[in-house]
Amino acid sequence: MLRKVYVEITSRCNLQCGMCIRHVWQQTPEDMAPEVFRGLVEDLRRLATVEAIQFGGFGEPLVHPRFFDFLRWTVEAGIPAEVLTNGVLLDSRAAAAVVELGLQRLIVSLDGPGAGGNGTFHTSAAGVVQANLRELYRQRLLRRARRPEVVIAFVASRRTIGQLPALKRLGVHLGFSRILVTNLVPYTADLAEEILYHDWTTTRRGGQASPWNPAVELPRMDRRPEVQEVVDRLQASGSHVVMGDGDIAGGKMYCRFAHEGFVAIAPDGAVSPCLPLLHTHSYYYRGTRRQVLAYSVGNLRQQPLSEIWNSEAFRRFRARLIEFPFAPCIDCGGCDLRNSNQEDCHGNEFPVCGPCLWAAGLVQCP
Repeated sequence: MLRKVYVEITSRCNLQCGMCIRHVWQQTPEDMAPEVFRGLVEDLRRLATVEAIQFGGFGEPLVHPRFFDFLRWTVEAGIPAEVLTNGVLLDSRAAAAVVELGLQRLIVSLDGPGAGGNGTFHTSAAGVVQANLRELYRQRLLRRARRPEVVIAFVASRRTIGQLPALKRLGVHLGFSRILVTNLVPYTADLAEEILYHDWTTTRRGGQASPWNPAVELPRMDRRPEVQEVVDRLQASGSHVVMGDGDIAGGKMYCRFAHEGFVAIAPDGAVSPCLPLLHTHSYYYRGTRRQVLAYSVGNLRQQPLSEIWNSEAFRRFRARLIEFPFAPCIDCGGCDLRNSNQEDCHGNEFPVCGPCLWAAGLVQCP
């Protein structure tokens, strides 16, 4: 069942953050045509299973000249709306508009309480974003409005992770209720050493406990250095480690888009199974450059989303993602096939998802 639609209404952005995927694109920035989005909303209104439309993707939605029209059409259709934004354009007028229109959730990218990062991370605009969030919070309080819920999207790296506690303390001043932390995807070679998951492994993930690899069940413990060192060693060796009721080094590769009924749409109307497949791009993982070729299952200019979603080809592909028969490329020692998503050593054909950082739980979509 189709439950959530991620719509990239524009691939343009008002910032030039050094960590952004847009630096490794080779395409012309584009805005979604109003008639394409209007047709999508009407189709989803009839479908009546969608729980949210998120304006976001890899562009800044507030850059689109018709953004507020798109938001109004969504709300009028009875579909809850979310917006993923860098927050720079969320000035007083924009803040009033999202409150009055009934935006359900606002996700704002912010990687620390102060400016820094030499333009690499979202912190370069921290002052403006915090001022805008204070104004939005003020307008919500004046109107006694509970919405939009404000969520901070935080990109964790060696350079930013220390800012997380200080950022959390700003919640009472800026009005956000949650912080969603995701890992950095190093789209350029100079960011490859910034990641916090060099030693992470998928080995035995989801496998049954056995004499060859016994499960380790820990009680809750303080995260002292001597405890963390042992947990890190167990995790790096592929052990299935559980602490209390939390699985901290196990679980299966899991595609949220396939399991939970999500889909992504590019500005030109192309429909993709997930956000990473919206655009051809490359990133670095453990010293190796990997190219991801874009993949679409249809286009809104040719047929409505409901038909694309229910097509036999897309249904088969989602079933394959749920089964996840792909080679464990994240742990592979050097096969050239892992350098792109065209094929893998298990005989799977394009697109293959074994190295997917999202399915591994390293990168999170809001």
